[in-house]
Amino acid sequence: MAEMERHYFARGNTAEGLVSLVESIYNRLDTIYVLKGDPQEIGTILARLANGWSRKGWSLHHIHQPLQSDLLEGIIIEDARIGLIDRRAWPEDWSAEGTEIYHVDFRSDPDGVQLAEHQEHIAALEQNIAEGYTKAYETFQRTLRIHDDWEKIYIDSLDRAVMNQLAVDWADQYLVAAADSGKETEASKEPGTITRRFLGAATWRGAVDFILNLTEDVPTRIFVKGRPGSGKSTLFKKIAATAAERGIDTEVYHCGFDPNSLDMLVFRSLGVAIFDSTSPHEHFPLREGDSILDVYELAIAPETDEKHAEEIADVKSRYTTSMQIAISYLAEVKQNQDQLSAIYRSVRDEEAVSKQEQRLAEEIEARVAK
Repeated sequence: MAEMERHYFARGNTAEGLVSLVESIYNRLDTIYVLKGDPQEIGTILARLANGWSRKGWSLHHIHQPLQSDLLEGIIIEDARIGLIDRRAWPEDWSAEGTEIYHVDFRSDPDGVQLAEHQEHIAALEQNIAEGYTKAYETFQRTLRIHDDWEKIYIDSLDRAVMNQLAVDWADQYLVAAADSGKETEASKEPGTITRRFLGAATWRGAVDFILNLTEDVPTRIFVKGRPGSGKSTLFKKIAATAAERGIDTEVYHCGFDPNSLDMLVFRSLGVAIFDSTSPHEHFPLREGDSILDVYELAIAPETDEKHAEEIADVKSRYTTSMQIAISYLAEVKQNQDQLSAIYRSVRDEEAVSKQEQRLAEEIEARVAK
């Protein structure tokens, strides 16, 4: 296996609540291991496994927890078509037809005997966590409505004909593979495969993204600049639809705040990526093959910023304040989760967990070796 590491999120704390794209990410795997235990413990176990397999040169996908992005909630061993996932992230009503599924229990006290004296405290912390998420999601929803006000300023000044033509021109320039390249071609009969992920998330620390990691091996990167409401997401949706029609596999990355919006498309077979490169995931060209596409200059009426400067400043301030409040609720969730994890850690049988982890590693490594 050629060594490659990709980092992204399968779930997001969004204005629509907790949104999961796990099924899209895991649905073409042959084997999935669902790990049961405290999320901090599972995150640590997954990190150790990933570090060991990285040293073997395996191609891995690191799937991060949306609350604590420094912890993992999943791993995919790409070439072996094997996945691991925290049970909390596993869709309970999804059977993953055609996939072997194994459940691995890392709990030291599955029957709750040792935790009996902590049950009242555990119940209170779980209630706090649930309430914290509810308040965060409600605030994200209010923040999105403020963002709608921000977008309207530019939507009213948007030249839709320009953006529609841009989608056509961009697809014609980048979504055509050379006939002798062995890549997908415009004449492919089968529709392209779409895999949906999150490139970033609203974590307890604020916004986190993995754009540069996800595109580091992509030769051509288009950094799209603009304003809220300038048509970036709509542009991406039209390009993705064209790619599917032309039989080109596409990685579609949804916005971690508004999952109905798209933030990035990656066409690995063609060596092309296009992404929203504005706050909170603002990046700039770093190398040959990077370029900027400024849709504000192309499709927004001149001096829109200047004409609406006072209104823009007001809505931006309200948006920033509301977003900070939502993140503060996630920080409270993190504090309660830390306390809950400390209780589970107090009864953990480290030796038994270590042995279970070793058995799991050996079983997976044997599968990969076949």
